[in-house]
Order: sequence, then structure tokens, then C-alpha cells
Amino acid sequence: MNTKNLLGMVAVVALAFAGAANAEVKIKGKNDQSVKVQGAVINAAVGPSATARQNLSSNKGKVEIGGDNKQSTDVKGAVINAAVGPMSKAEQNLSSNDGN
Repeated sequence: MNTKNLLGMVAVVALAFAGAANAEVKIKGKNDQSVKVQGAVINAAVGPSATARQNLSSNKGKVEIGGDNKQSTDVKGAVINAAVGPMSKAEQNLSSNDGN
């Protein structure tokens, strides 16, 4: 898969999950999450009050884990998350849980 296809796929996935930012995540058993990046993952928002959110092998939302949780991200390249502009914000989670 070339870099252009990878970036397109990442954009589609990011848009699909953008609406689920406040989702409830309950994991009662084994949880393995893994992302392998060979190349680049870029997430950017440009403009006033723009927000860039990026999560790779992460749980975001109301996170409750009651079992074994293994998350890993293997990057051989670059992961970039940037927000440019007044009042802009960039959030990034790699192999992490972010929630209430």
C-alpha cells in the first residue's frame, strides 16, 4: 500500500470515528489493539477554532477496562497531529486510554 492510499484510508477511518468521540467503551475481557505504521500518518486541522484528534490503538470515551488490556503502536516513519490557527487544538493518543 503506498503512502497516498494509506493517508486516504486514515482520513476515512478518522471521519468514521469522529462522531464517536464521546462513546462509551467497556472492556470486560482480553483487549489487544495494535497499529503498525510504515510510512506516515498525518492528521491536521487548519483554521480558526480547528480541532485535530488522532487515536491509534487507543480507547477514547467513557473507558472502563475489567480485564487484560494490551495496546501497542509500532511506528517506522512519522505520526503527525497538528492544529494551525487561532484557538486551534490538537489531541493525540497512541496506545492509550483517554476518557472519564
